[in-house]
Amino acid sequence: MPYEAHPEFETPPDDTILWRYLDFVKLVDLIEHRRLWFARVNTFEDPLEGTHTDAEVKYLRALPPPSSPLSGPTLVEQYVDMTHKYRETMYVICWRAAITESIAMWDIYGKGSGVVAIKSTVGRFKETLRAHPRKVFIGRVKYVEWSTVAWHLNALPMVMRKDLSYEHEQELRGVLSGLGEVCELPIAPYSLSPGGEYIRHWPRGIEVSCDPEKLVTEIIIGPHEQEMFEQVLVPMLQRYGLAIHVTASDRLKARHPRSPKLE
Repeated sequence: MPYEAHPEFETPPDDTILWRYLDFVKLVDLIEHRRLWFARVNTFEDPLEGTHTDAEVKYLRALPPPSSPLSGPTLVEQYVDMTHKYRETMYVICWRAAITESIAMWDIYGKGSGVVAIKSTVGRFKETLRAHPRKVFIGRVKYVEWSTVAWHLNALPMVMRKDLSYEHEQELRGVLSGLGEVCELPIAPYSLSPGGEYIRHWPRGIEVSCDPEKLVTEIIIGPHEQEMFEQVLVPMLQRYGLAIHVTASDRLKARHPRSPKLE
């Protein structure tokens, strides 16, 4: 079983509800190719992903210089270099762990572009990963004050934290096990740099096979989407033989006092 508990990660109970917001193209990719996409950490928009906090850098700069008289990289440079290597070789998939949908997340993923959310649970996500050859850690993201957070001297949890400004995401992540095992991937070829050094080219993401019908409990159409979108989505699922329930979010629809929903 590839899921493995990690002492630094808070993994919620198996019945915890998960949401993954997708545009239509990514939904089709999930259904057509029956795969989940784990993205390389340094491809994310947030430049702080997987890096040292301001407080950690300040701590390293305050340490005495190495005792060796030989010139070489400082402690800060050594740790920053290590961080870059982890950011290049660690792969993550992001979910939102929450009971209800999020208007903020609908807005982030777009309006009128076929945005949906797939619902699952932590238990179903674990089951999906069972056949994968490499271990995967699962945990809630910790939102921290980037200027003051203390360092725990463990590199892996660095990808399981974000600045407080992202706290609205309530994110849960699956993390492929990192530098040691990902280095075994045959899909990271070498090339020779102008300086004569070998550089390994890591893939932008790693595909993990999944059965959409076992993973997904429901597909919710975004509240900004046109009503005709459901007429496209439902027949598509039927063509693939997937019995996944589809609903449309009514979060932005006004309630009439005599609406059946209120009775």
